[in-house]
Amino acid sequence: MSRLIAVGDIHGQYQMLQSLMEDVAPTDKDQLVFLGDYVDRGPQTPEVIDWLIDFQKRYPQTVFLRGNHEQMLLDAVVAADRKQSGRNTFLDDFMALKGRGLPSAVFYFVSCGGQESLQAYNGGDIVEDPCAALQRIPAEHVEFFSSTVFYWQYQQYFFVHAGVDPKDPTGEKRQNEAFLWQRKPLWKKVKGWDKIVVHGHTPVSEPYISQTEINIDTGAGYGDCLTACDVLQMRFWQSDGAS
Repeated sequence: MSRLIAVGDIHGQYQMLQSLMEDVAPTDKDQLVFLGDYVDRGPQTPEVIDWLIDFQKRYPQTVFLRGNHEQMLLDAVVAADRKQSGRNTFLDDFMALKGRGLPSAVFYFVSCGGQESLQAYNGGDIVEDPCAALQRIPAEHVEFFSSTVFYWQYQQYFFVHAGVDPKDPTGEKRQNEAFLWQRKPLWKKVKGWDKIVVHGHTPVSEPYISQTEINIDTGAGYGDCLTACDVLQMRFWQSDGAS
């Protein structure tokens, strides 16, 4: 392995992704780990996913982690399919009250940036029926989201989207909740845990580096900056909306 490169939260920012990867210039000798949150907020989620799928074909060793936004999308797809096919349960109908008439999983997805993704998949047009729009997401894209993993380890590095509970490092007790949602930083070494956690999820103005973690979510979803880091050499690349 020449370089071990983590790529932060992309959030539909296709232009930033293209610019960043031109600077990184990956090769077959590199190991890349994408940290999740490929979708939502930004304007070009479909283009991002097409690019990632093509990249996976060219570099099959690449690791794609699942972010909370991919999980919300997958949950929304399942809920929309049940509603559209008339297979709602009583619990589905009850939870729809919280979702203002939508299945709650669809409502939460749309409310957390998913509206931008659905509009992009809808050719840029306003989406009137989120459930129908979810069913139009290409099957290849849904399969890509489903194939993502919750964490990946290499030597002392633990790659994950959000965070990790050192007392539950495989996510069995908390059912992967920490990997997708945790924002609690590892301020100090934890007994029995000697990993450096490489993650995104919590936006920071500059990459955050400590003895216990490296956070490279630099706010691409809000139009700020997309960051990649070779953790072996601690080299950083960045691309912003002006690139």
